[in-house]
Amino acid sequence: MTNDQDINERKTRQNIVKNLQQQGIDPYPSQYTRSHQIDEVLLLQLGTKNIKVAGRIMTIRIMGKLAFANLQDGSGTIQIAFKQDTLGKEEFKFIKNLNRGDFIGVSGKLFKTQKGELTIEVNKYKLLTKALRPLPEKWHGLKDQELRFRKRYLDLITNPETRKLFISRSKFIKNVRQYLDDKKFLEVEIPSLEAVPGGADAQPFITHHETLDIDLYLRISLELHLKRLMIGGFEKVFEIGKVFRNEGMSTQHLQEFTMLEFYSAYDDYNDLMKFVESFYVDIMKKTFGTLKCDFVGHKIDFKKPWEKVDYVQAIKKETGIDVVKASDEEIIDAIKKHNVKTDIKLGRGRLIDQLYKKVVRTKLIQPTFVINLPVSVSPLAKRSQENPDIAERMVVVVAGVEIGNGFSELNDPQDQKQRFEEQVKLRKAGDKEAQMMDEDFIEALEYGMPPTAGFGIGLDRLFMVMAGVDSIREVVLFPTMKEK
Repeated sequence: MTNDQDINERKTRQNIVKNLQQQGIDPYPSQYTRSHQIDEVLLLQLGTKNIKVAGRIMTIRIMGKLAFANLQDGSGTIQIAFKQDTLGKEEFKFIKNLNRGDFIGVSGKLFKTQKGELTIEVNKYKLLTKALRPLPEKWHGLKDQELRFRKRYLDLITNPETRKLFISRSKFIKNVRQYLDDKKFLEVEIPSLEAVPGGADAQPFITHHETLDIDLYLRISLELHLKRLMIGGFEKVFEIGKVFRNEGMSTQHLQEFTMLEFYSAYDDYNDLMKFVESFYVDIMKKTFGTLKCDFVGHKIDFKKPWEKVDYVQAIKKETGIDVVKASDEEIIDAIKKHNVKTDIKLGRGRLIDQLYKKVVRTKLIQPTFVINLPVSVSPLAKRSQENPDIAERMVVVVAGVEIGNGFSELNDPQDQKQRFEEQVKLRKAGDKEAQMMDEDFIEALEYGMPPTAGFGIGLDRLFMVMAGVDSIREVVLFPTMKEK
């Protein structure tokens, strides 16, 4: 529909509203009592009477003394038939006031047309909401991707697959929560505004608290407050909540996303890997009914057991250097040799991780645990007892995408303070994603935190992979968009 056509259509609909109001008819009544949702009607016997349903008109066509429409509610779509012989001349005449997009309530009986289509023969109907704007082209739905993201409500109206995807996402979150609840984890809520952002390598958003006259940060992770709860005596905790990172967007990254983090006392990263395997398998099976999916051209199978790949050894296999023992110059040479696009002025840990992402992570297709990362890229993870340069850390990778990160938590306050100090030096050198010193968290650690395993995952990204969707904005209802 062209812009001129759209304007004319809107004027026509506005005139209908005006005319109805002049007749004393409210085009926006408050309530309508239904007997069934449409998916329930589809299971009823033919001839069932006194069916009352309501929904949006998706198509309408008038043919003399007969009119057909497709009515859609939150559960499905059904055809309805208006017959002048049934309704009477005046009631049938009122149909001219109805347009595609309007909400109506109808009552009637169930029958099948000569073509075999299940249909409600309407004996009474009521306009519930007059739509003033026409819906997108009726046969093709809304296809423009940017417009779909900007006007998600139109995407949901016209594209059944979009609605189905977000119903699956709701089920997915429910299954995540249920699994943790069954394992005796306590769900908690922690602050979204923090004096010191921590728990991740990310640039935060800054805001201002007018009453207290202080600057605060939107949280970049859930980690440090959840660890404070472990210090406080809880042994299994989790939160599902929004976090905010003021960094680049991509098909895998958003500045605002839904994070899950959970912590379990007296476990280490080996226990964590066993738990995560079963956790992912359970929520995948319950949400999608399968352990297999197609993601970015790869056939993925979450069936256990998953492969384990040593981080340092995998980089050495691809580059010939041991990133723990190599000099800074050797790491920079490897960065250049393998055409890794990064700022070579970043700290050693960041350069190592950029090298890993280019030469190792992209080649990991099936669900894989990448284990034993260097301490230099793991400022909050416990050191390995066998090698103090290695952290007891693992990340989950599928098709080159990280879909989980966990480790044996560092509970030595002196070691943690030293790691924070190293991060502060990196910030001063220009690394905006390096972590800040959190003196309050160090003080809390000094009271003692039990041995603990912790895990974090962006649920939007995990759902994206399991659902086989190639962009994270497809699985977020209202992604942030650049202004037109």
